[in-house]
Amino acid sequence: MALQDEYILQEGETKSTRFEGYETWGPLELAAHFKENGLGDYQELLVHHKITGKLAPLLKDVDLRDMGITCVGDRLRFQQLIANMKRKARATTRSHTVWVGEERLYFSDIEKCFLTCAGVCPDDPSTYKLTSNHLKLKTVKPFRIGPIKMCCCHEYTINNIDLTNVTDVDVIGVPAPCLLRACCCAKGKDILELQTAKALLNGKMVLTLKGGEGDGVSEIIMNQVEESQVMERD
Repeated sequence: MALQDEYILQEGETKSTRFEGYETWGPLELAAHFKENGLGDYQELLVHHKITGKLAPLLKDVDLRDMGITCVGDRLRFQQLIANMKRKARATTRSHTVWVGEERLYFSDIEKCFLTCAGVCPDDPSTYKLTSNHLKLKTVKPFRIGPIKMCCCHEYTINNIDLTNVTDVDVIGVPAPCLLRACCCAKGKDILELQTAKALLNGKMVLTLKGGEGDGVSEIIMNQVEESQVMERD
């Protein structure tokens, strides 16, 4: 049996980059990957049995034997390559950025313009980055001389929160002061409080977002919490 077609690497695509999204590979792409790793004799066999990237991790030794792969060394090689695919795909998933955000310091642009002297003394807001397994919080602590906040020499801390330790996300809406609402239609702020299973900063982390963003962000975070907990159990 001869292959009617053969998967060809696209320009700039390599064996290492092709691990990303291997679950979407068809039989030809999967067969090409095994060929690149010394198992080219079984290309036609993989295509004949319609083994895709999504099905490959389910293959067991008995399945490989049933397909007609009699060489023990080759079956072990298949299992090793499949394990490597899953491991590298997990590493790629962990580093994938799901959401990024920035601390909401002011209720309105007018307040920001006034308190930063029209940008002459810019602020340094805290930043948030959510990946598949962690929430990275860069919390900025402004340098002060008495009650006066300086525009430089700020200190910061970075916390990487393991999402498997997050137990709950609460949203607290903080309305803008009446004067700002009346004069410039200022929106409020949404405070997200993350409860953690471990006593990390008293078990609670806080994100300050623009009013109206809290519900959506909390849903994104909780979805990733559930995903990471499933991956941890698996």
